[in-house]
Amino acid sequence: MKIVAIVRLVLIIVIPAFMMRRSYKKMSKEERHDFMTEVASKRFAATYGLVALSFVFLLLHPIFEFTWLKTGSAVFFSIGMIVSCVFVWLYASSKWKAVLRIISALIAIVIFLWWVTK
Repeated sequence: MKIVAIVRLVLIIVIPAFMMRRSYKKMSKEERHDFMTEVASKRFAATYGLVALSFVFLLLHPIFEFTWLKTGSAVFFSIGMIVSCVFVWLYASSKWKAVLRIISALIAIVIFLWWVTK
């Protein structure tokens, strides 16, 4: 089982990382600067960063079999989605669209927590 988990980890994290690195090298200097500014922002780290970290923990759980990896994954995913909902509400041009996005994010949290705990 651990071999399958390691292969899954490589396929889902390492290969896309190499592809992103290759794309980053092809960017112009201005595009690289814009990209690094966006990735280094607090908003990116608090939303996409926490959600990505939760998936990394979820992929590492079958390899190391620590229960705190699953718990940490659920916590980071929930915090990331809630912060994302706050940012959607604050920066939305239309509050109606923001409500729809928030409802879909809350449904995603419920489905993720149900899946992690089963």
